[in-house]
Formats: sequence, C-alpha cells, structure tokens
Amino acid sequence: MGEETLEFEESKKLFAEERERFNAEMKGLQWRVADAEQKLEEQKQLNDQKQKDWEAACARTNVEMQSQCDAIVRLSGEKTELAEEAQQARVASEKKEKEYVDRIDKLEVLVQQKVAECEAAQRLLAEKTAESQASELLAEETSADTRWLLSRGVPLLADRILNSTELATYMFELGQAGYNRGRKFGYAEGKAAAISKEKDYHFELYKEDCDGAYAAKRKAFSTLDFAVVRAAQKLSRKPDGVALLKKALGDDADAAGGAGTSQT
Repeated sequence: MGEETLEFEESKKLFAEERERFNAEMKGLQWRVADAEQKLEEQKQLNDQKQKDWEAACARTNVEMQSQCDAIVRLSGEKTELAEEAQQARVASEKKEKEYVDRIDKLEVLVQQKVAECEAAQRLLAEKTAESQASELLAEETSADTRWLLSRGVPLLADRILNSTELATYMFELGQAGYNRGRKFGYAEGKAAAISKEKDYHFELYKEDCDGAYAAKRKAFSTLDFAVVRAAQKLSRKPDGVALLKKALGDDADAAGGAGTSQT
C-alpha cells in the first residue's frame, strides 16, 4: 500500500505540473491579448487620425468646391457679357463674332469639367468615410471576441477538458496501471519469481509487463485527444467561429449583452 500511495502522489504531482504548464500558457495568452489590445488601441488612434485627415480633406474640398462655384458664377457672368458683346459686334464684324462664340464654347466646357470634378470629389469622400467606419466596427468586434475568449472561452474549454470522458478514462487507466505495478512487485511471491527469473503462473500479473504498461500510460498523457478541443479547432476556422464556439459552450446568451461576434 505504501508504494501505491507513492504512485498516486506521483500522479497527483504530474497532474499539478500539467496544471502549472497550463497556467503558464494562460499567462502567455493574456500577454498576447494585452499586446493585441495595445495594437488595437494604436489602430483606433490611427483611424481617428485618418478620420481627422479626411475631415480636413473634406474641409479643403469644400473650400475648393466653393471656389469652383464662384468660378462658375464668374464664368457664367463672363459668358453673358461675351454673348452681349458678340451680339453688338456682329453688325460690325462677322469675324469678331465668331471669335467670341468660340470662346464661349470653351468656357462652357470648362464649367462642365469643374462640375464633374466636384461631383467626383464628393463621391470619393463618401467612399473613404464608409471604409473608415467599417474598419472601426471590425476592430471593435475583434476586441470583444478577444475579451470573451480570455474571460469565458478558455475557462469553459478548460472546464470541459477537466470533466471530459477522455480525461476521466485516462486517469482511471493510469491509476489501474499503477495499482497493478504496485501489486506485482508488492507480493513476495512475485518478487521471488522476478529475482530468480522464474515464471510463476499462479500469479497472473507476472505474465504482464506492468512497468512498461504504466510507463506507456504516463507517456500517453501528452498525446491525449479531446473531442472538445477538436471541435473548437474546427469552429475556429469558420468566419463566425467565436459565435459558434459560444453556442457550443452554452455561453451564447452573452452575445445579446454586447459581447461581440466575429463577422467577415
């Protein structure tokens, strides 16, 4: 029983070490999340600066548009004046009249060009404003998903793993292998047979490699396959993976409270 207790304590120690590694990985994730939030804040500041730049550009465009409108009014006035001069000069000189008419045509083309330029500037400004708003919305959604993963997603996954059938089965089989190993070398009959390299067919466990089975079972811990982990990995590759993961973990009610979802 003493060796069985030692083996059980060793199993507990192994599980504690795995938990420490898990906590270390959790701290690493927290650091990465903090770095991502810092980058998100920097991106938000950059977007704010871009918005200010676009507002300044809009202001400049408005000034330019006003200037163009003034030019249009001025050119329209010139057109009227030139038309009147052409009418008055037609009697005196057909050649002079033609020169004025040509000049009026050129001014009309220039007016149309300026109007088209103003309309194009307005469309470009509207497109850039929409792009900036979409970028800010995506950044906010990504930040909300990250906060949920850290505060709820990872703990829920860890809880599912701790209470999984796979882990329970493994711990039972590990305990059974340790128990068999202790039993085999705890019986004097088994020890004597092992020392003398004789086969004691009356002792069933002597026929098995209990040491090998126990070592293999301990080694198998690093390759345990959890169904919940596979499902989470599969969902993470979907566009709305965080929302699906919330639903799968039974935590999708938070989405109505503003936790955020991934959308692409």
